[in-house]
Amino acid sequence: MEADHRAELLKLLHNPQIWEYTWRKITTIQQVEQLIETALRNKENGADLPYVMIEQASGKVVGTSRIMHLDRIHRNAEIGCTWISPEYWRTPVNTESKSLLLHYCFEELGLIRVNFTIVGYNLRSQKAIERIGAVKEGVLRKHRITLEGTVLDNVLYSIIDEEWPAVKENLHYLLNVKYS
Repeated sequence: MEADHRAELLKLLHNPQIWEYTWRKITTIQQVEQLIETALRNKENGADLPYVMIEQASGKVVGTSRIMHLDRIHRNAEIGCTWISPEYWRTPVNTESKSLLLHYCFEELGLIRVNFTIVGYNLRSQKAIERIGAVKEGVLRKHRITLEGTVLDNVLYSIIDEEWPAVKENLHYLLNVKYS
């Protein structure tokens, strides 16, 4: 993610459908601007590695995701803040994004663990992360509070380095067979 992606991200992320199954309820352009600014600031200080998803055919930004809470000492991180335009839901975009990010985490950064936290009622995202091979570890009870005060559970998933070869093979299968 670069500052010059800002205009496309503002248009993309100012969509209530994207926020329906998250703990965030983004309703204003100012809130979207704040999300982008935070991502870029965290990139600059090394806390996060935010990326945009670009459709190759059109060059259009269709989503964003990031490697966050990067802990180089304990060699783990979280992949999250994945927000994709609804017109690209149930397409290879998210699967390919996860494949690229996980490859980078395990094969470039040398991590031994990558985790994902998903809002408890977001069953679609839970099924998607299970489909690629992440292991459900449990529920983080009362883990997030929305601006409206609703207390939410998060479901914790992970992939560890020993599982990565099988997950990688599965991702290649999903991308080459399911979507071809």
